[in-house]
Amino acid sequence: MKIENVELHGLNVERAFEKVEKNLTWCLAHGVDVIVFNHGQGHHSSNGLSVIKQELRRQLKDHPLVKEYGYRVLYGEMDLPLTLTYNAGQTLVAAPGCADQFIGGRVQQEKNQLIFSEDGKKLRKQAKRNRAQKRR
Repeated sequence: MKIENVELHGLNVERAFEKVEKNLTWCLAHGVDVIVFNHGQGHHSSNGLSVIKQELRRQLKDHPLVKEYGYRVLYGEMDLPLTLTYNAGQTLVAAPGCADQFIGGRVQQEKNQLIFSEDGKKLRKQAKRNRAQKRR
């Protein structure tokens, strides 16, 4: 699986979209399976929201190239296997069929399967309860 990372941190919206357009065009033309746009979560923004994140997701949803090639726009906070290793500071554009695949080596795949399983859900809930009790 070919994965390409595009860093958008520190750019203004105009420069970010120039970079997005250039990289998106190149990646789709060269058969990249997953494009990861790293835009940040907005922690350093004055209002606490990532302007680039919001605009990027809005524009990618209706982008003619994304539609033409059949790619899907995925948010880093989704529960799809592909997005489990990403966070809200990242937006992915994935080739058809890639969204449901596990990425990474054997260890990462096992970790992803645990995260996605019922046992993983129970472990996360228990850990959350433990953290809550520690705070009291």
